[in-house]
Amino acid sequence: MHDHRFQSPKRRSARLGAIAGALALVLTLAACGGSDTDNSPSPTPSDTPASATPSATPTVDPTVLTDLSSIDVTGDWGTEPTVNAPYPFKVDETMTKVVIQGTGTEVPSATATVNMHYVGINARSGSVFDSSWISGAPTTFQLSGVITGFAKGIVGQRVGSRLAIAITSSEAYDPNGQASIGVDPGDTLLFVVDILDSELAGPVGSTVTPPDGLPVVTETADGVPQISIPAGLAEPTEVGVQPLIQGSGAALQATDALTSHAVCVTWDGTEYYNDYGSASVTDAASAAVHQALFNALVGQQVGSRVLVTLPGSVAYPTGNRTPSIAPNTSVACVVDLLFTQAYS
Repeated sequence: MHDHRFQSPKRRSARLGAIAGALALVLTLAACGGSDTDNSPSPTPSDTPASATPSATPTVDPTVLTDLSSIDVTGDWGTEPTVNAPYPFKVDETMTKVVIQGTGTEVPSATATVNMHYVGINARSGSVFDSSWISGAPTTFQLSGVITGFAKGIVGQRVGSRLAIAITSSEAYDPNGQASIGVDPGDTLLFVVDILDSELAGPVGSTVTPPDGLPVVTETADGVPQISIPAGLAEPTEVGVQPLIQGSGAALQATDALTSHAVCVTWDGTEYYNDYGSASVTDAASAAVHQALFNALVGQQVGSRVLVTLPGSVAYPTGNRTPSIAPNTSVACVVDLLFTQAYS
């Protein structure tokens, strides 16, 4: 086995395609069923429930919207919306309209993992091409795996919000379109999104003072944890788990996938893994991660920063090739728990 933490970053990163199954395929450029289109003239705005199939005359030149004031979205947050828009239309820049302002966690970055309900509408035809409400369940995915404009419209928005996002064709499916869902080159897309949950930007909670006799954890000016092993500190003989920041989010279950940041050192203080300079990564116990580390975190809450110490007999009983770690080397890891989701 060769690890950079307990699994190589390439293998650990963004396993959400497997986690989410077939959901949100349209956003990741895969095929998805669309609706039949009625080609009767409809140049004026029309009400569009997420399950409806409104239409516009294909030969009508689309109106260029400079803002989204003419996009009307009704319905309670979390329920299937009704959308009134002046189809056909297009936008020359991706725009977001906050329909309902949430007060929860802010979506931190274009690589964040987010749970949401959404409906996607082709602004040329007015037809719904994808909807989690129609699918029957909200979806979870990493924003780095979706079309650029969708991620752009979500970042910086808060959990609890309902958004209308109009996406330019250049930040959607240009230059080729997506024929399987009825999206032509040049088509603007309209999404209505309810943000249900989001990955945290970092640990959030109460500071916990650890007992003596553990590795010392400090923090850089950028909030990145650093681990030092005090001289003469005895190696662990069993797995140790010590919260440093106690979060209040969902507790990690053995059947969950965990999105996190982490840093690890061997017992001589040599850092051999640190992913704080890149996107967070997602692990699941059943996805070939190091069982001992994941199992040690089960029961810890999202928002927490946790110090885990592993004896060499558990961490690397046979050593590690890349980076080179000798057999039976004890290690210490600090893990920030940022998001959990059911894994299957």
